[in-house]
Amino acid sequence: MLVWNLYFLIKLGLHAGGVLVLHPWLNLVLFGLLVLTSPLRRKLGWWFGALRDLALVAPATALMLHELGLVVSWALIDQIRQLFGFSPQYLWELAQRSVAPWQLWVIAAAYLLVRVLNRYLRISTWVFFGVLGVSLVQGVNAQREQVQAFLAKGRQEQPLATGRENDSPAELLALGRRDYEALNALRERNLGATADAQGNTPDGVLKSFFDAQQHLAAQALHSLPSTPGFDVLILQVCSMSWADLQVARQTQHPLLRGADFVFDHFNSATSYSGPAAIRLLRGRCGQGDHKSLYSPAHEGCQLFGQLQQAGFAVEMGMNHNGTFDNFRQLVRGNLGATVPDPLSYTAVPAGVQAFDGSAVGRDGDYLRTWWSRRLSSNKPAVALYYNTITLHDGNVLPGSRQDSLSTYPLRVERLLTDIQSLIADIRKSGRRALVLVVPEHGAGLSGEFGQLVGLRELPTPGITRVPVIGYWVSPTARAAGEPRSPVNIKQPSSYLALSELLGRVLQADAQKQADPAWPVLLNDLPATRHVAQQGNITVMEYRESFWLKAPGTDWRVLGPAEHAALPDKPVAEAP
Repeated sequence: MLVWNLYFLIKLGLHAGGVLVLHPWLNLVLFGLLVLTSPLRRKLGWWFGALRDLALVAPATALMLHELGLVVSWALIDQIRQLFGFSPQYLWELAQRSVAPWQLWVIAAAYLLVRVLNRYLRISTWVFFGVLGVSLVQGVNAQREQVQAFLAKGRQEQPLATGRENDSPAELLALGRRDYEALNALRERNLGATADAQGNTPDGVLKSFFDAQQHLAAQALHSLPSTPGFDVLILQVCSMSWADLQVARQTQHPLLRGADFVFDHFNSATSYSGPAAIRLLRGRCGQGDHKSLYSPAHEGCQLFGQLQQAGFAVEMGMNHNGTFDNFRQLVRGNLGATVPDPLSYTAVPAGVQAFDGSAVGRDGDYLRTWWSRRLSSNKPAVALYYNTITLHDGNVLPGSRQDSLSTYPLRVERLLTDIQSLIADIRKSGRRALVLVVPEHGAGLSGEFGQLVGLRELPTPGITRVPVIGYWVSPTARAAGEPRSPVNIKQPSSYLALSELLGRVLQADAQKQADPAWPVLLNDLPATRHVAQQGNITVMEYRESFWLKAPGTDWRVLGPAEHAALPDKPVAEAP
């Protein structure tokens, strides 16, 4: 029982420090199983104790992960499986993030202390009373909260499942101080029940959302008055959210300040690259649930298939090999268009070394090389899908000893500058182009409760609220360097709004395309409720708060803890 006593004592200490929320009765059940089987261990020998410990270590680990806020699901297990594809350098970095050296020393010291005290005291008895005491306190507090909620509302309502809430600045960084504080005020009123004033429950609202999305679609692109007179470049960026730009202090980068338009509340709707690519490529239709992404797509939903019918020559490009999680084939299968072999990422100098040890091409070199080849072709209009993993967690600069977290600010600044360089080359060529930068999801630089830095199992607003920016490049548009202020789209939006906007630009006559009136084109784009999914985990905006639903749990408000960790230095507000 020595190691198990240490297990419970560590959890009691973490509970007292506010790091985890001890689940009262499950810990008592686990403790009871250990006590009841101890006589058998002494009677049958060490082999029975080894089998018992082996059988209980998995549920004990899952229980502790749950108490730490981690959602234990098949998606998390699949993510653990993918660790075998990571480089040793990245695995070591993840290990350092998970457990600090001082924590190992504390555990070692605690083990020695318990081993010594166990000779003079019955440690198991003290552990039992400690777990029982926490259980009783939690039970009394829960009953008091229910009574208070009943007296305040005048009627009994279904309480939320208990659980520790978000304990990171990610949401603050994503929303900005004013919206963040307003959201917290609303959460205080939402903690009492799962139904709103009209009797709607989160499950009902989610079902109604997906039912309504099935009937939505952007306007058709194939009935254009003439051949397109410009190119479309959609650059899908891995691991860049508003929260990440705040941490990296790049919210005021010239690429963002000089854009024609910026989506302030764009929801990537997922926290993984594969689903994000599918949602973008099928963005002409409404937002389906996660399971539907892996069913055959309706032809009219495929954005690049429609662009090909509208007269564009469709091409694709990646600054990586695309083998991880079979990403290249996933993109090809959802483009809905025939594409030639893309420019190889090995044709340009490497910008970073990827999390799996492979090389990643420098974005500026890749895009400029592609643009040079495009100019030498005789294609009247080209639509490019480009995917970059330069910012992916675990990537490092070649020859550098710094880890990926340390180099993220440099990598994101370089990426944004490279895109600026591409836009400058397009402008010099005299051609017209619509350049859209669409992040897949965030990098999770600030971390969240239940989610280590760099992990994205929970599709929280800090992960899925991403900066989508657009540039219209034309010889007759505003000259380079001319002061401009982007048009900001404030309403909650997603991929359907992008496809609708692209259709409006294509349908405009040549005179309007020369210098588009963005306030008009961006007016009244389709709004989309904030619903994000990763596997069977859902985060949804409901009653002006964000709510989380995970397997085996009820809906609960996803909110910051009372003492959220804030950045050491002040950062600029997100737009």
